[in-house]
Amino acid sequence: MDTRDPTGADVSAQHSLTDQTNNHSSAREDHDSPWKEALEVFFRPFMELLYTDIAQLIDWQHTPEFMDKELQKITRQADNSRRYADKLVKVVLLDGLEQWILIHVEVQGEPEERFAERMFEYFYRIRDRFVKPVISLAVLTDTQVSFRPSRFYYALARCSIEFNFATVKLLDWRERMDELLSNKNPFGLLIAAQLTAKLVKDGKTRADNLVGFYRLVINKDLDRELIRRMIIFLEWMVYLPPEITAYYDQLIEHVEEDLDMPYISLIERKGIRQGLEQGIEQGLEQGREQGIGQGRVATLCKLLQLKFGTVSAEHEQRLQQASSDELDLWTERVLFAESVEAIFAQ
Repeated sequence: MDTRDPTGADVSAQHSLTDQTNNHSSAREDHDSPWKEALEVFFRPFMELLYTDIAQLIDWQHTPEFMDKELQKITRQADNSRRYADKLVKVVLLDGLEQWILIHVEVQGEPEERFAERMFEYFYRIRDRFVKPVISLAVLTDTQVSFRPSRFYYALARCSIEFNFATVKLLDWRERMDELLSNKNPFGLLIAAQLTAKLVKDGKTRADNLVGFYRLVINKDLDRELIRRMIIFLEWMVYLPPEITAYYDQLIEHVEEDLDMPYISLIERKGIRQGLEQGIEQGLEQGREQGIGQGRVATLCKLLQLKFGTVSAEHEQRLQQASSDELDLWTERVLFAESVEAIFAQ
């Protein structure tokens, strides 16, 4: 079967899936962060592609509201040794009712024995704390074909509980790669990128795939800003070994010259890449909430230096005193802002 898309990028998921693919993902491959960001930016395409039946119930004239603070209240005590990209979203249905949607993305790449139980725990904690109706959805990015949790069941004596939730296995899309790449829905490219990150071992092939994705995203029916964000998500999700980045940058330069439309400058791309890698390394070294916070500040400071040349004492102080929400906002702005002042504007 020919697994090349029209751009020439090999998007094959390889001929066999073994347990070795689970070991391929380096600790530096920060899959959860791009998922968290992408779910907010492309929430509707995500729902329409992976949960079509539920998306059809939502009144999209009402802007979905992301309930990150509410979700943090119930997950703060959860085991943080594994990595997830969880989102709690408030939507309005076509019948006018308010509905909360819990999206749980397993990004570690390894099956978890307690996954179904964790889904149930999050469900009842939200119900108990906020007294809101909840739809629980799970996205599995691992490469074990048999791992497909969708039900939690508990029984003791005459007492029993059964909890069912909707699950999507991204691995099921590996034979539908052409559909993902040709689909008008932009989220298809992110799924293709996730499969590349999980299944393609060769760094040069990864780079070739990314170039193919780059060409395809430019042809999507998206405005310039969303195209820029999509490109960043794709590059963030598909980690390239350092020895491959020069090869990749050369390919991208040729593509941008052909199209005469550089959506992200080479200098900006290198700055983003270096800053993100530094943040990942610091986060892995420190591993605790305080350390992660310091790593995020250092990462953002590095991005500002790379993009604008210097960081004033005033702005550095604001970074040190910033809340988690402010750091989230400023990190998003630094990718697209034209000045330092625009990043820190109220």
